[in-house]
Amino acid sequence: MMCMIKDHWRRILVFAGAAAFVYFVFPSVIYVLVWRTRWQPAVDTLRWFNKRSRARTLKSAGKKKRSAAAVHHVGRRSGKEYVTPVWAHRVGPSFYIGLPYGTGVDWLRNVRAAGGCDIEHDGVRYRTIDPVVVPVASVPERLGRKRKMFELMGIRSLLRVDIASSVGDVS
Repeated sequence: MMCMIKDHWRRILVFAGAAAFVYFVFPSVIYVLVWRTRWQPAVDTLRWFNKRSRARTLKSAGKKKRSAAAVHHVGRRSGKEYVTPVWAHRVGPSFYIGLPYGTGVDWLRNVRAAGGCDIEHDGVRYRTIDPVVVPVASVPERLGRKRKMFELMGIRSLLRVDIASSVGDVS
């Protein structure tokens, strides 16, 4: 009887481990492989998915204890205000933002044309200036594990913006 109970729990644990692998590890591995190989059909699929989930991401982007930040920028032709969720990492007086889709994305072109943007990060809104695209290799070591993550994913460039001032808290 005791052997049957142990066998039952062993099966449950194996199933739970397999489910956790499929749910957490497998998608992460696929995500990294897509960015490293730059296989265009897969990149296009991720872009499609990210556009569809953008509204959900924007609800929490920039808020306290959230990993996504929100970049507020103005369209270079339309003059319309836009908000784009990004992964921004603060190092001293600057933010570094990964550019997995490259340097031709509209939000980056808008930020560069305007000479800066506002970034909501960890519950605070910052005004930034001097946008510069830099290679990952030139990023300060203080970025630590995040720099390694960029390298692992095959992200070659980052946007660096300098903080001009803190605009205020984000509600």
